[in-house]
Amino acid sequence: DQSLMDELRIFDRDLSLEEIRAIITNDSGKGFGYTPKYEGETFYMSFEEDFKDQVNNIGATVVGSPEFGASGKIGAGYAGATDGYLTFSTEGLTGDEFSASFWLNINATPDRAGILVIGPQDEANPDAQNNRKSGFRFFRENAGGKQRFKLNAGNGAADSWFDGGAAADVDPDTGEWTHFAFTISGTKCVVYIDGEVAKQGAFGGIDWTGCDVLSIMSGAPRFSGWNHKSDLSLMDELRLFNKALTQDEVKQIIQDEQ
Repeated sequence: DQSLMDELRIFDRDLSLEEIRAIITNDSGKGFGYTPKYEGETFYMSFEEDFKDQVNNIGATVVGSPEFGASGKIGAGYAGATDGYLTFSTEGLTGDEFSASFWLNINATPDRAGILVIGPQDEANPDAQNNRKSGFRFFRENAGGKQRFKLNAGNGAADSWFDGGAAADVDPDTGEWTHFAFTISGTKCVVYIDGEVAKQGAFGGIDWTGCDVLSIMSGAPRFSGWNHKSDLSLMDELRLFNKALTQDEVKQIIQDEQ
């Protein structure tokens, strides 16, 4: 090979994605443009100028015609569209613990939708997928005119529900932004709405078998069997973590983003 080569390093162990990026930054002097603000933050979308995960400098696969640049919680935000959503590879995002934090300005039409999904394929039902044995599904449904937010997570053999009932209901007609967060650990799952616990329960740990796609603002393609498809709401400040956030940490994020 008559090419040029420089800075060759060989290691006796696997390098993490973060370590590889640190080497690139150190060797080239070129960073990725965003330094994670919080401990364990693995993914961040501000929706200001693009559909890019700023932690990893990777753009989304865009399905349909969602928009960025709409009025967001901070600056611009994501605006949903019928049959529109974003997907990313889950590489570097899945582990023994997982958390998500984001803001929504809810559009209750349609009256049910997927919001964040990492799930396996349902090969038996390719056009109405609903395999819930692994991964998670965070979604909303009509509840007497309000929208009820629910988390479902799979341990590899079966799924568990974290449905707070009326405590997880949000009035979609206020026009206000609402903060959502959920955490998954080896012992429990918790759903927070505006920093308060809407539902928590015991959970024996998540299984990620077959979970190679993250869907944002739709249940499609892996959780559409109950018609939880695209969400036409506004979203902003989406962050994912490789740890289970505490309630204090959730409240700190809310305070920082007010």
